[in-house]
Amino acid sequence: MELQLRLNPEMEEFFSSSRNEHFFVKNLETIQGDERDVIFLSVGFGFDEAKRLSKNFGPLNQEGGERRLNVLISRARERCVVFVNFRASDLDIEPNAPFGLRALKTFLDYAENRNLQSLVQSSEDTDSPFEDSVYSFLRSNGYEVRKQVGCAQFRIDLAVVDPNSPGKYLMAIECDGAKYHSSPVARDRDRLRDQILRGLDWKIHRIWSTDWYRSRRDSEAKLLTALKSARESNAQNASGTMEAEKNEHESHMLDQDAPVADSYQQAPVDNGISVDDYKTCTDLPFTNHGDLHVQNPKKLALNVIRVVEAEGPIHFDEMVKRIRSLWGLRRTGDRIINALRKSVDVAKTQGEIKARGAFLWPRDLKTPKVRKRNEEPRPDIELICPEEIKEAVRLVLKSQFSTVPDELSVATSRLLGFQATRDDTNRKIQEVISEMIQSGELEEMPNGLIHFK
Repeated sequence: MELQLRLNPEMEEFFSSSRNEHFFVKNLETIQGDERDVIFLSVGFGFDEAKRLSKNFGPLNQEGGERRLNVLISRARERCVVFVNFRASDLDIEPNAPFGLRALKTFLDYAENRNLQSLVQSSEDTDSPFEDSVYSFLRSNGYEVRKQVGCAQFRIDLAVVDPNSPGKYLMAIECDGAKYHSSPVARDRDRLRDQILRGLDWKIHRIWSTDWYRSRRDSEAKLLTALKSARESNAQNASGTMEAEKNEHESHMLDQDAPVADSYQQAPVDNGISVDDYKTCTDLPFTNHGDLHVQNPKKLALNVIRVVEAEGPIHFDEMVKRIRSLWGLRRTGDRIINALRKSVDVAKTQGEIKARGAFLWPRDLKTPKVRKRNEEPRPDIELICPEEIKEAVRLVLKSQFSTVPDELSVATSRLLGFQATRDDTNRKIQEVISEMIQSGELEEMPNGLIHFK
C-alpha cells in the first residue's frame, strides 16, 4: 500500500490517520466495531497451483465461525466487493460441514448471483419407499444424491450432485410421493412448482410411481439418459463460460482502467422485462429571475407543471429538489418550500395537475409507467408512488406467474432501479403487495406463493 501511495500521491488524504474514517486493512478477528461505506473483502483461501481447493478456511471451520463471517460482511454501509479465486459452486459442502463454511458458500453465491439460499439443514428422510428405491438406483449407478433439498415446505425430492462440479446440482428428480399428493391444488404441483424450479435453472426429471413399478427398466433407462444429457449440457455450458471468461480477461488486460466487478452494484435478477429509464426534467419555462420565493405563484406554477409532466407521478419533495437545482440553488429553505406549495395549489386549481397524497400527477395520467432509476444516489423508496410499485409487481408476476414474497420484492426493486433491496425498500414493497392481496388482485397460497387471483 505504501508503494501504491507513492505512485498515487493524490490518494494520501484517504489514508491519513487524522481523517475521521481513513483506509484500513484488518483481518477477520479485528474488524469488529468498524464500518466503512465500501469494504473490500479478500478471501485468502482458495485453489492452489494444482487446482486443489482445501476446505480448511481457518476460523470459519471453528465453532461460531459463522458469527465472525457475519460481523465481517456487515461492516459495509453501501457495498462489499469480494475478491476470491473460486466460485461458490466450486465449494462442495457436506451436510455435516461447519456452519461457518456453509455460510461462506451462501454468501459467495449471493455476491456472484444475488441468490440467497436458506441455511436450514435439509432432511435426510424421503417421503415414501418409492423415493428410497429411486435413491438406491441412482447411488448404485455412481451418482451422489441428496434428499429433500430446499427449505420450509418447498423441497426437491431428490437432487443429483454434478460430478464435474460437486458444489452444484445436476438435476432435480421429482417423484409423485407424499408431498406431491398432499398439495391441495393441481396447478401448484403440476405447473407452478415446475415453472419456479426451471426459472431457477433447475433441470427436472419426473418419475411416476406407477411407471417405476410397472415398467421399471424403461423408467431407469429414461432416468440415466436424462442425467447423461444434463451432464453433456453442463459440460458445453462450462466450456462456453470458460471461453467467455478468457475473452473478458484478455479485454480487461487491454484496458487497465477497467472497473473491478462489484457484487453489490450489479443486479443479477433478470426477468426479461424491459422498462424505460427514469427521465428527469432538464429545463424550466420560468427561471433565474431573482429569488425564487418572491416570484409570482402563477409563474412558478408553470415550472411545477413542466416538472410534473416530465416526471409525474413525482413526490412533492422530488419536485422541489428538481426546481431548486434547475434554478441554480444549493439549498431549499422554508420560504422556497412554501412558495412552491402555493404554486402547486395554483396548478391544481387550473386543472393542470392532480395530487394524490404527497405525489403530483399529470392531469391525464391514470396508470403510471414503471421506470428504472439509474441516477445517483438512488432515491428513497418512499419517494416512489405506490401505484408505480404496484405496476412493477404486476410486471414481475406476469413474467414469473407466481413467486414467494421475498423474491417478488427483490425482482420488483430491480425493475425500479434499486441495486440492493434493503430493509426499508423490502418493507415498503411488501406493504404494497399486502394491499394488493387485501384488494383481491393477488392471492397468497398456503405454500407461500403469490400469484394473480
